[in-house]
Amino acid sequence: MKGYLKYFRVYFIIILVLAVVFILLSLVKPGEKQAVRSNTECTTTERVFDYADKLTEKEENNLRELIARREKETGCDIVLVTLDESLEEYAKGYEDRLGSLQPYQYTMVYADNFYDEHMFGYNKPQGDGVLLLDNWYRESDGSVYSWLSTCGKAQDRFSSSMIDDLLNEALEDVESNPYKAYTKYVNLFYSDMTGKKEIPAVLMIAIAAAATAVYIGVNLGRNKGRKTTGVTTYVAGGHPQIRSQSDIFINKTVTRRHIQRDDNSSGGSGGGGGHVSSGGVSHGGGGHSR
Repeated sequence: MKGYLKYFRVYFIIILVLAVVFILLSLVKPGEKQAVRSNTECTTTERVFDYADKLTEKEENNLRELIARREKETGCDIVLVTLDESLEEYAKGYEDRLGSLQPYQYTMVYADNFYDEHMFGYNKPQGDGVLLLDNWYRESDGSVYSWLSTCGKAQDRFSSSMIDDLLNEALEDVESNPYKAYTKYVNLFYSDMTGKKEIPAVLMIAIAAAATAVYIGVNLGRNKGRKTTGVTTYVAGGHPQIRSQSDIFINKTVTRRHIQRDDNSSGGSGGGGGHVSSGGVSHGGGGHSR
């Protein structure tokens, strides 16, 4: 047993070395530029407004640190607001400007106004950024609503389907683990906004292990005994007789058929849920209910 472990020790070392290399490459991004914030009129430096008290102090601080890093990487303000109160009366106060509102739109009105009034925007007031409002209160129609409000280049980037996917994935476990859900919101926004995805350390180790397994397989194959017989070993005289055969080309027939190409195919467009807030600011966005 000891001899067996000694034999494979070198391969275990290779796995660890490759895993460390993968992790370092994921952390170090040479030449990656970070955006410089130019909005000096924002009324607050806070990004986590946990009015529903769903996070611990440590979790809030961790989120603030993550958001600060992701803001530099995306060039967008990233805001989280949690509530636990009915927004019906609040939203009704804006129906003279927005028209009749349904319960799923109450969070939209609050989220847009919160963004506008605090002058969020990485590049300018009411500029590039995103805000997730998660209201834990069950409205009169029996549902709990959340809203993702986008603005500026975030509005241009996110289509309605992208917003739906982000909310569905981020909030799937929000009832049991709010911190995990809100962390996913920040990271998913980063991934969708930049097109980059971070590789988990566990996956890196798995890749390293797979590479090592291939290496082991190749080298073990080389160490197998060489063959002592061949196709001519038992042939009289050691030379096989090959009968001559040939193919004669007679003619060629070519059939042509036109294949219609769809030149109008393209990906989804940005600006999902485009509308104008009560303050006259253009926003995108989408809702989620549970």
